[in-house]
Amino acid sequence: MSIALAIFAKTPGLSPVKTRLAEDIGKKSAEEFYKLSVKAVEEMAHTITKSSKQSITPYWALAEKEALTLNRWQNFNTMWTGGGDLGQRLHNIYSGLLQKHDFVALIGTDSPQLESTNIVHILDNLDDKPNSCTIGPAVDGGFYLFASNADIPEHIWKSTTYSVKTTMKELERNLWVENIHSIKVTERDDVDNAIDLFRLTKELNESKKLSTSQLNLLNWCKSSNFSHSPNCGNNVASKKILLKSISNHSL
Repeated sequence: MSIALAIFAKTPGLSPVKTRLAEDIGKKSAEEFYKLSVKAVEEMAHTITKSSKQSITPYWALAEKEALTLNRWQNFNTMWTGGGDLGQRLHNIYSGLLQKHDFVALIGTDSPQLESTNIVHILDNLDDKPNSCTIGPAVDGGFYLFASNADIPEHIWKSTTYSVKTTMKELERNLWVENIHSIKVTERDDVDNAIDLFRLTKELNESKKLSTSQLNLLNWCKSSNFSHSPNCGNNVASKKILLKSISNHSL
């Protein structure tokens, strides 16, 4: 079975990246985090292609047309997401790749802690019924993975509200109206702000099996003072960042 694994990404310097995180930790640190996160997801995708019993083809789904030929993205095939809002871009990539592959899986770069073994298990056990999809719920109400072989109408993607706490539920409801049923897998965190970054650091630190890129990310988090619990410790810089994040996001 042929599966396209589309990784949605942006190019620092061409597009703003991790803007909400930048409000908490600064633009420079947010871009550093983003680059390390991209490398972790890239390494995971390489491992998936070698470990899965399916034929997996990774793609960078890039926000910028001018980035398609940049050296930094040449480890995988590249596709331009096209213009429009996120729903339009999701439709463009999903429908385009479904013409070439049996299944299409969509992921982003906000969950660098994902383990290749878990994603392989998901992709190797996709339901081949034409009226189903697999969704990886994110803690914030969105989703970190979507995979299906269903012919999903464009309006499904475009009528879903993104970056809100009800995103996944809206998408599920819109799919259900079209008789496309969802199968949910394990809920995971993604990183949008400094509080998420604290949680990510803790999760990576407790993991017994990190990839090289994940270890590099963990070391960066520790050196940047994100290894301290938001509720304890004496690190003044960490506390200031946390308080700023709470203020910014009204948590």
